[in-house]
Amino acid sequence: MPISAEFCEKSIKPLSDSGSYTLSTDNPYLTDAERSTIKNALAANGLPTDKFYLSRLNQDLDGGMYRTDMQMFRFQGGLAGDFNALGRHFNWSLRGQYSKYMSDTWQPMINTQNLINALNSTRDASGNIVCAPGYQNSPAATRSETCAPFNPFGTDQLTLGAKNYIISNAHYKNSNAQRDFQAEINSTVMKLPAGDIRWDLGYEHRREGYTFNPGGFFAGEELADGSRRQYGNVTAMPYTSGSYYTHEAFGELDVPLVSPAMNVPGVYSLSATANGRYIHNSITGSYWTYMFGGAWWPTQDFGLSGNYAQSVRNPSVTELFSPQSTSYEAADDPCDAAYLHSGPNPTVRALNCAKAGVPSGFVSNITNGTVKGTTGGNRGLQNETSHSYTGSLEFRPHFIRGFDLKGSFVDVKVNNEITSLSAENLIQACYDSSSYPSNAYCNTFTRDSSTHQITGFTDGYFNIANQHMQVLQGALTYVLPLRRVGLSDNAGTLALNGNYTHYLKNAQTYLGNTYYQTGATGSPNDLFTLNLNYTRGPLSVQWQTIFYGKSQYAVQVSKTAYEHNDRPSFAYFNATFGYEITKNFDANFMINNITNALPKYPGAVSVTRYYEALIGRSFQLNLGAHF
Repeated sequence: MPISAEFCEKSIKPLSDSGSYTLSTDNPYLTDAERSTIKNALAANGLPTDKFYLSRLNQDLDGGMYRTDMQMFRFQGGLAGDFNALGRHFNWSLRGQYSKYMSDTWQPMINTQNLINALNSTRDASGNIVCAPGYQNSPAATRSETCAPFNPFGTDQLTLGAKNYIISNAHYKNSNAQRDFQAEINSTVMKLPAGDIRWDLGYEHRREGYTFNPGGFFAGEELADGSRRQYGNVTAMPYTSGSYYTHEAFGELDVPLVSPAMNVPGVYSLSATANGRYIHNSITGSYWTYMFGGAWWPTQDFGLSGNYAQSVRNPSVTELFSPQSTSYEAADDPCDAAYLHSGPNPTVRALNCAKAGVPSGFVSNITNGTVKGTTGGNRGLQNETSHSYTGSLEFRPHFIRGFDLKGSFVDVKVNNEITSLSAENLIQACYDSSSYPSNAYCNTFTRDSSTHQITGFTDGYFNIANQHMQVLQGALTYVLPLRRVGLSDNAGTLALNGNYTHYLKNAQTYLGNTYYQTGATGSPNDLFTLNLNYTRGPLSVQWQTIFYGKSQYAVQVSKTAYEHNDRPSFAYFNATFGYEITKNFDANFMINNITNALPKYPGAVSVTRYYEALIGRSFQLNLGAHF
């Protein structure tokens, strides 16, 4: 690969060499012409001519490759019974479960010490290119202990010997264990004209634990002072484990107020329900959750229901205990000249950057490249809390047997939401705050006092966001045995099931900014699924229609930000043919995306949402055994 003078003039600048190879201009893999070009470019930029920096993708060194083996097992069981006492009939149950998920990941990693040795090449007395003498192998084992010179220029230049000398086979393991025990008893309180008031009381104990074993390579080399030095370009990660447990007491009460047999005008059925749960969490403390609701059916064909609830979500073991690991991130530095007068309050941002001593016209390296930092779990996380309202209308006409149509409005507000914040989020939160520099987010990154460049950061999970969602939901069910239309009893059954979702609002607010959570291709505001099923004995057939409403490539951007930002609605169809061969064996044949539909501008849509469409028409055969 010839190296041009123009390339060197544009690429060789007095910047940090983070992430780049430092190479000698005497490298034997350079031709005389290339060496001369590089030295001239260095001299023209006022730099020493004995070394230069080279950035490369490292795909030939298996960059980005990994393999994960996963195992999961679960044991569960229980006892149930009933008895009579105090003139009442009681039902009781005991249930227990233990499950464990384990993963073992193998990943080829560049061993920095051996890479340096292989790059430091020279010619021996016979003119052969060899590793320069005096090298010392890394304490971490690689595939080969014999140093072989590495030619970093161009493609297909890497020898197997050099690759095996540079690469360490790293392993790390994760495990997540869950234990759950629940005891429950229920009976009646008293009998009302509409029926029995029923109660349910119970106790539950949960424990969840997480363990991360970094293995020898990722753990790094232990030094005399007890600290650890990384073997590769990833921060040494400690063995990490953690767990939490809960003790929970819960109760539920169902009260029938009016029954159909009472013949009350305007009230075919009326009922109320309430439940509550008291939880003590070993990490986040004690708290209550509860729900109050009711249902009123004016006639047997039409009903209304609703509830109000307070819920809590504990931090997951991943959010709490994930190990601190290396993260390379770019960010729009708010003190960079390009972003100084942006943000929710440009005046505050500019004032705070001036307080930090950042000069006007400053150009930040993290804006144009990446900076090395760390990311991981946060053991100081607290619970998320939510308050929700749900109201539903249901139409179940007695004159159309098997038909049910339900529409619901759901309003959910989440406070203290756990959010994964990036380096950019944290830096901007610091300088956009009126409490700078005492803002806690200012302690999550470092800025060099002389160059003013961002030199490091620690990001991860924080209790910082609020979210508000309002959504309309519709559900349709219709079951029609074909004997109702005059066919024989064994003609089979048709069933229609549909679900529709329309987001009125779904916005997350944190650090003074509001971000829409729906409307992009990954989460359209309108979603519809319709399944038409036919069953006859052991045979089953399904036709599925999936519809996504209009969306945008990016939300909350100007109309001129992207060409073709608005995306049209999209639909595709799947079919499944199933047959129960015996009581214990069945087979299913699936055709996904029957019409081979493709969304408009397929290269710029959510792969997760449009996966089946992007891979085109596909076929799948499943064989099942059940014992």
